[in-house]
Amino acid sequence: MHKIVLVDDEIKLLKALKKSLENDGYEVFDFPSPISALEFLQKRPVDLVVSDIRMSGMSGMELLKHIKGLKQKTPPCILMTAFSSVETAVTAVKLGAIDYLLKPFELEDFRSAIKKALQRTFEPDEAPENVQVLIGISPGIKDVKRIIENISDTDSTVLISGESGTGKELVAHAIHRSSKRANLPFVPVNCSAIPESLFESEMFGHKRGSFTGAIADKPGIFADAECGTLFLDEIGDLTLPNQAKLLRVLQDGIFRPVGANISIKADVRIIAASNKNLKEEVKAGNFREDLLYRINIVEILIPPLRKRKEDIRELAEHFIDRFSRRHGRMINQGSKEFFDLLAAYEWPGNIRQLENCIERAVIMKRSGQLEASDLNLPAGESNNNSSFIHDNLANMPLQETINKIEENIILQALDTAGWNYSKAASSLGITRQNLHYKLKKYGISKED
Repeated sequence: MHKIVLVDDEIKLLKALKKSLENDGYEVFDFPSPISALEFLQKRPVDLVVSDIRMSGMSGMELLKHIKGLKQKTPPCILMTAFSSVETAVTAVKLGAIDYLLKPFELEDFRSAIKKALQRTFEPDEAPENVQVLIGISPGIKDVKRIIENISDTDSTVLISGESGTGKELVAHAIHRSSKRANLPFVPVNCSAIPESLFESEMFGHKRGSFTGAIADKPGIFADAECGTLFLDEIGDLTLPNQAKLLRVLQDGIFRPVGANISIKADVRIIAASNKNLKEEVKAGNFREDLLYRINIVEILIPPLRKRKEDIRELAEHFIDRFSRRHGRMINQGSKEFFDLLAAYEWPGNIRQLENCIERAVIMKRSGQLEASDLNLPAGESNNNSSFIHDNLANMPLQETINKIEENIILQALDTAGWNYSKAASSLGITRQNLHYKLKKYGISKED
């Protein structure tokens, strides 16, 4: 059970947050006084500290400084405040806060921040940058490792290309961890999930009163990533106007929060990723050529899993070990037939699909050796997807062919996820809202 120290002089909020965390299974120690919290921390190690900033006797910033001076291992810290500014956010990050919550916040957002902080700290064996993508001996993965090693001492902008599910964010993590910014923030952003009208506010922040609903200053994503790495996933989904706004920051190295009178220097390393061919997007007029030049200083192409078959067994063994520990199963790896079937399958969902498939097999098996029959793979596609495409789609128009393939992949993801929409959307690398749009587009329903 993870132990969390919660500090806030607003008693009602303190009790409400404590109750929520205890309902999630955490052991919570709540303190209305930061001085009392520090005295407790000097005697007992914990897994996470969550503290307000403005409090009597000692501020959350001062508490954070004292925590970093403790003899025992420093716990990760999340800071909360109702009085936000870009400068406050930057200071919090530089002092070592791993997250920064602006009050008032939704309880679900608070719980999500806690979960992510603990996962980042206490699941190192699941750290994608160290394991999943970098497992393998295939030539494509060797090239990825070589490039990461070559750019480890630079701040060069990197573009990661590859199909959905190949592990673009995992490679971005690996680049960050091998860089001189490794101990500073890594901030991932799904560009396709940011509403077009809120792009400037989300990325650069805003000042109080700058637009309707701006009831307080809010630091943007660039401020969150100050001195660290900003990972712009699915950058190809940005609209042309927002591409221009991003380009201006990359060119000038400064940004201006909405409603602010002064610009702020951006000390941020940019790593971008896309499952689209951005060169083709430029030709189609959907992506700015000058922005492509800016982000494509170094390009890393991640091969799909079907082109690195020699890595499948090692990846599968890693996932079996991980999920056996996570779910309390006694699994003794797999049979020859089990691994042969994994190698024969084409994996349209790539590593993410393999991971989900292994997790389901481990959960359902409970103990013993995994057999080929334990794999819930779509019937008739374990051998050759390319022949399926050739035989069934060859005479269709191009867009219809693309739609049919996308529909097929979505159905596979839903089947693998047991029709859990959130899990299926995650495995496909899209938002749940986007998944529902595609289900409506293709007329897919669980009842059918």
